[in-house]
Amino acid sequence: AAEKRHAIESGPLLIFTLVLALFVLGVSGLLHVDGILAVFVCGLAFNATSSASERADENKIDEAVNRLVVLPLFTALGAMLPWREWGELGWWRALLLVVGVLLLRRLPVLLILKRPLSLTWRDTVFLGWFGPLGVSALFYLTMEAHRLGTNPVVLAGGTLVVAASTIVHAITTAPGLALYRKAANRTPERAQ
Repeated sequence: AAEKRHAIESGPLLIFTLVLALFVLGVSGLLHVDGILAVFVCGLAFNATSSASERADENKIDEAVNRLVVLPLFTALGAMLPWREWGELGWWRALLLVVGVLLLRRLPVLLILKRPLSLTWRDTVFLGWFGPLGVSALFYLTMEAHRLGTNPVVLAGGTLVVAASTIVHAITTAPGLALYRKAANRTPERAQ
């Protein structure tokens, strides 16, 4: 609104979104509500009020900042992996947990919702597979472990699933995208 009235100069949306996110995170902390959810809802509202052309200009900068924030977090995770606790889970329990979460977390739901969402098979499988567990999962896992004194087995299992998800999805990204493109070129757009 201030830009439309020429009260301020046009600035990068990245700075505005960062300041807005920090403000909402601070206010949500004062109100004792979930900060991640509050920032997410704020982002949805911001997205609804900004135009696609405004957001398109900022995508490259957003990606660079995302890498600057996320990469150190995963470097720290890699440095602090609880190998001993993972070993205490037992290899078969660990494998069952990882395979169960990766295969049953999203794919069955999308298969059930394929028809109501009018998705093609390739879109259903693609959306059902890709979506690694990441920063938010680590945040909630450590927050709850700190607040509730969660059993170390839960923390070990959670970090194992995040680490495995990161590795498995990173390995399958290139072949998965190639198969998705190949299927898109082979089938008509609305083939079910």
